[in-house]
Amino acid sequence: MELLEDFDFTLSEDDVLRGEGADPAIVRATKPALLKAASAALHEGFTRIHPAALIHTTRVVEHRHERILLQGGKELTSPLVARHLAGAEQVTLAVCTIGQELEKLASTWMEKNPLLGVALDGLGNAAVEILGEQVCKSIGEKAQAAGLTMSTPLSPGEPEWPVDVGQPQIFTLLDRSQVGIKLTSGGMMVPKKSISFVVGIGPDMVQTDLCMLCSLSERCRYRHA
Repeated sequence: MELLEDFDFTLSEDDVLRGEGADPAIVRATKPALLKAASAALHEGFTRIHPAALIHTTRVVEHRHERILLQGGKELTSPLVARHLAGAEQVTLAVCTIGQELEKLASTWMEKNPLLGVALDGLGNAAVEILGEQVCKSIGEKAQAAGLTMSTPLSPGEPEWPVDVGQPQIFTLLDRSQVGIKLTSGGMMVPKKSISFVVGIGPDMVQTDLCMLCSLSERCRYRHA
């Protein structure tokens, strides 16, 4: 199990706006107040980001119908996971968080200055997304160095792998106390600005378009073209 805390990334106003669900080009052209709030969020909130990630790789013992048996008697059970990780020789599980400080700051500002509060929340969304991307890149590079390939990351939250099922499966294999994350009874992570995912490692893993796995793929406004 590997704990990573040394991350170096930058964020821009556009990242904050995208984290809010806004189109930066439209905001810059028509909504100067939102752009100003995004800039203020970077100034006020960037130092409140405390990234950390916990990674664990385990050997696949056997692929069975709708489940994957892992070393140590653990398993991942889901028809979606079984399909997505078919052919994996190893499974890497990861959880990433930026901590609670930025989240608390955003909550404090929500009542006093909603624009800034929302921008700080967008900053948190952007930061945890970039953190996840960096962790995925690190896992992929290690797999490539070993002559293997990595699947697209898959997170709990789909009908075939809901959070109340998937999160406990992931966290039984990770010591979440090392990154200060708790799970609610419904499988939600605290702090909220956290993500978890699994990837398969093997000789010929497939990179899947995650939009095709999503139950909202036919009506999502953010679907990839």
